[in-house]
Amino acid sequence: VVLASNSGPALNDVTNSELQILTERIAAMDPVIESALREDSLTLIQSGSSSPCLDLSRLDKVLAMVVRERQIDLVIIEGMGRAIHTNYYAMLCCESLKMAVIKNSWLADRLGGKLFSVVFKFLPSCVFGHH
Repeated sequence: VVLASNSGPALNDVTNSELQILTERIAAMDPVIESALREDSLTLIQSGSSSPCLDLSRLDKVLAMVVRERQIDLVIIEGMGRAIHTNYYAMLCCESLKMAVIKNSWLADRLGGKLFSVVFKFLPSCVFGHH
């Protein structure tokens, strides 16, 4: 599991430095998390973003290299800014799940739902040129 978080602060989103501290505290109480961190099966990496949105073309180089090297097969994008505003229609080379709570009336209307609806959009992997 590669867990990417913001490089810098944005609204109430966790930053990578905060996530490092939280994960260390959790690992001290949970042997599964401690083992996953030690064995590098749980890796925390900064996204390169300091925004509630996520521009996939501007990911941190380390994150991009890890995604490629580990041949990530599922990307989960969470939050209205990241999952809906900036990546709702993004097609990835692996499976993706976009999750968000709609906190804006205009967006709820546009998507055909109600304010505070929950969106889960799963897309299978896309082989470019072969939809």
